[in-house]
Amino acid sequence: MANFQITPRSALVEGKELNFSNLFLFHTPIGSSPNQSAITEANATTGLGRTVVHNWLIYDGPGSNATLVARAQGLHTYAGNWQNSFSIVFEVERFKGSTLQVMGISVEEGEWAIVGGTGQFAMANGVIYKRFHEQRSDGNTIELTAHGFCPMLKGAPSLLTKLGPWGGNGGTEEDTTEAAPKGLESITVFSGDVVDSIGFSYVDQAGKKHTAGPWGGPGGSPRQIQLAPSEYVKEVSGTFGDYYGVNVITSLTFVTSLKTHGPFGQEDGTPFTVPVQKNSGIVGFHARGGKFLDAIGVYVRPL
Repeated sequence: MANFQITPRSALVEGKELNFSNLFLFHTPIGSSPNQSAITEANATTGLGRTVVHNWLIYDGPGSNATLVARAQGLHTYAGNWQNSFSIVFEVERFKGSTLQVMGISVEEGEWAIVGGTGQFAMANGVIYKRFHEQRSDGNTIELTAHGFCPMLKGAPSLLTKLGPWGGNGGTEEDTTEAAPKGLESITVFSGDVVDSIGFSYVDQAGKKHTAGPWGGPGGSPRQIQLAPSEYVKEVSGTFGDYYGVNVITSLTFVTSLKTHGPFGQEDGTPFTVPVQKNSGIVGFHARGGKFLDAIGVYVRPL
């Protein structure tokens, strides 16, 4: 399983540290499904100039059950060494659409330079370390480890949308006041007959980890949802209704990109579903809480 870490760093400019490991590039020049093709041939006298366009695949493991993470799309040209110039275009949901711009020599060994980036990796710089992993009948598998930095761009427009809350009108208002959420890491629900409280952990725009809650009362049994690096919450639903004279959240269900968690509590009362558009995810919560979880709302951002 690929491991992605982004860590805030104190420097002359505010930025993020990138540490990507357990990525495997499939270099497939021959066979029934090659992922590169020559567009010019070498000079007959010098042997220089052969140019190949490639669309190499990068997975989160070397096996057949691995998930496609990104594509390395660009050119390599022979100029005494194979000079590579390409974009790593991420397809995994957490970084979908973001790119790293890469240059360097060779495919199987050594290092490539990260000379730029877009999206979550805007203005990135760093190094990609390559290690030969396996010789296949149609090509090679190369293990990649990336270490880099990118600055936090000030003044970028906020894409965070606050929705809700749904539920009763009681309780004390609770919100993520420490830092705006960028992505969820875990959710913990305390429940019995109803939902007693909710807590969660998340990362902010700088990649710093935070915890919020639990919001609500002290009762209930805890159930934790631990999200995988590429997993995101795409739907929250539940019910709310009267419980000993108080209108509270009676059940919650979370649907992620991988599976459904819940329901937690008892599905009694008025149903609700949080509307999340396609290609967006739930990255945090706000709520009202007292003896129980009275109401819940969400923060949504594009993926």
